[in-house]
Amino acid sequence: MNAPVKGSASQGGMPAYEGREGDEGEGFLEFDLKALYRTLRKRLWLILSVTFGLTALVMAVVFQQTPLYTANAQVLLDRQKMQVTDMEAVMSGLPADSATVDSEVEILLSRTLAERVVDRLDLMKDTEFNAALREPSAIRWLDPRLWIREAIALVSASPAPVSEEARARAERDAVIDTVLSRLEVTRQRLTYVINVSVLSENPGKAARIANAFAENYILDQLEAKFDATRQANEWLSQRLGELRQQVQDSERAVEIFRTEQGLESLGSGVTVSEQQLSELNAQLILARTSLAEARAKYDRARQIRTSGGAIESMADVVQSGTISSLRQKQAELARELANLSSRYGPRHPEVVNAEAQRRDIDVQIGAEISRIIGSLQNNVSVAETRVASLQQSLREIRGETGEGNQAMVQLRELEREAAANRAVYESFLNRFKETSQQQDLQAPDSRVISVATAPLAPSHPRKALAFALALVLSTILGVGLAFLLEHLDNGIESGSDVEQQLGLPHLVSVPATPAEKGPDRKVMSPQDYLVAKPLSAFSEALRSLRSVLQLSNVDNPPKVILFTSALPDEGKTTTASGFARAAAASGLKVVLVDCDLRHPSVHKAFGLSRPETGLVELLAERLDVANVTVKDEKTGLDILPIATGTANPPDLLASTQMRLLLDRLRENYDLVVLDSAPVLPVSDSRVLARIADETVFVVRWNATPRDAAQAALRELRLFDASIAGVVLAVVDTARQAKYGYGDGGYYYGKYSRYYVN
Repeated sequence: MNAPVKGSASQGGMPAYEGREGDEGEGFLEFDLKALYRTLRKRLWLILSVTFGLTALVMAVVFQQTPLYTANAQVLLDRQKMQVTDMEAVMSGLPADSATVDSEVEILLSRTLAERVVDRLDLMKDTEFNAALREPSAIRWLDPRLWIREAIALVSASPAPVSEEARARAERDAVIDTVLSRLEVTRQRLTYVINVSVLSENPGKAARIANAFAENYILDQLEAKFDATRQANEWLSQRLGELRQQVQDSERAVEIFRTEQGLESLGSGVTVSEQQLSELNAQLILARTSLAEARAKYDRARQIRTSGGAIESMADVVQSGTISSLRQKQAELARELANLSSRYGPRHPEVVNAEAQRRDIDVQIGAEISRIIGSLQNNVSVAETRVASLQQSLREIRGETGEGNQAMVQLRELEREAAANRAVYESFLNRFKETSQQQDLQAPDSRVISVATAPLAPSHPRKALAFALALVLSTILGVGLAFLLEHLDNGIESGSDVEQQLGLPHLVSVPATPAEKGPDRKVMSPQDYLVAKPLSAFSEALRSLRSVLQLSNVDNPPKVILFTSALPDEGKTTTASGFARAAAASGLKVVLVDCDLRHPSVHKAFGLSRPETGLVELLAERLDVANVTVKDEKTGLDILPIATGTANPPDLLASTQMRLLLDRLRENYDLVVLDSAPVLPVSDSRVLARIADETVFVVRWNATPRDAAQAALRELRLFDASIAGVVLAVVDTARQAKYGYGDGGYYYGKYSRYYVN
């Protein structure tokens, strides 16, 4: 009965992984940390090489660079403006906000300002800034920009011929670009102070350039204000001439229209027609009043006369001198008549004469009253005539005034236009006077508060900073490269990798044998090393493999063990030969059968010549087993080699004769070791795996691709092979001890004294 395999495969042939006991989260974290440490330890020399190599390269470039000095000047955006007059400036002061400060920073970084500095300091003749004047040096080839330009020049077409003017302009632009590359303008935190920093190979030159930028910036502000004021004055002067002509034209139009329409004013804006209309209205009111008074007197007199009343009570009658005189005579005659009547009687001639005189006076009084009443009637007629005359005149004047009012509307429109033109003209005239006075009082919005001085020590390159950055970045690059290579590494390096990637138990790790020479002065093969160094790690690993296989099934330990691998040259034959020789050396009766019918190599491993008969002849039932096997003189191991091949190896290995042969060998030997072909290239091992008790899958340490091993195991499982586990062969224990944390090889240095290598 075959032993169960520790670690089974999931459906689809993918390996399963059994995690460690304990907290699952802690287990994964521990695994990650271990993997991280193992990767760093494994690629330590790569990380160190990249780190120190790149750091040395960077420092070599840094030390080759010319020291540069930084000079700083400070400019303050002044919010307090000098106001000599109360006028508003044509170009007002800068508002104190972040956008304005940032805008001023961009002005300091402008090409126009840089060009002025270049001209002022004559930097076109300075070799530091004009590359065309410098001799080519070897260090310039370290500049990647030069390589890019050269590559572009190689792939691009031949440039067109350049004129001298264009070449000079390009040279000038290059100098300006170099100056701007050495210039740094920053705002000092949230203040209104702007720092102007300049890099140069000469400290004095750096200070001069920084001060030149600050001074030209201030001068640029002044010139901008002067230009703005001058342009404003020129525009205002031109505009004033136009406005003056407009005022004259509009006022002349007012006077001409007033004269043509007869709208002469009598002062206070009143025309002749309006004055006449006002006077006629007043006269008409008075005439109507007089008419009403005269009609009232006349109507009263008529009423009194009609009713027979005392008309003498009327004011006009009372005020009449004639009636007063007649009344006086009437009174005197009445007294005289009374005296005569009392003296002579009514018949006396004097009395009759007096009566006649009295009657004559009454007639005269009545005639006078009638005349007065007629006068009142005449007054009424006169008043009516006057009122009618005034009304007629008023109607005529109103007709003329209506026409004049329409003309007045046009006149007022012309007057308003003239007044508006005059107001605009006066406003522009006042502004022109203000700007003319302010032109000589312009002050910049900024001032230099700190003049740049020549620095005492270079500021670039910062060797300590460059070293620190190079060290950190190169370390990061080295670590990243290490993890990249680790990710791309497809080999199997430890027992944990076997369990995780292949889903099978790790049986043993067989170390590589050192290149030691034997008595014949030749390098010993692993099989000879096993005999020569029985207490070596190599021998102990093979003995451990035998113990593991025996303990896999205590009641029925496997006797026919197949050794195979995914690909050729993975240590399969060496492991199988060493395993068989170690078992024979321990006293067991062991036979090693070479089942690789295509490329037999067991006889080569033991240093034997190609035999004349072998497994194929034995299966053909031509010879007996004893006549075919070769005895190993050092351990007593029987070797069943291959002499000739066959046309169809899988059929031969799956034949009944092969099964019968294994049965006979199982009866005659304590252990039968089969060395077969690789799994992936051919199907020989798949056939043998079905008839062997256990299959040992050999993986070459850090060489066998994981996907190849997984594919080979899937093929074996398809043939129901009983796979005991995986052997890591040709393990470099020294290298594994460096990065195999958690694996047995990691502790090799601690227990290596138990071996005699």
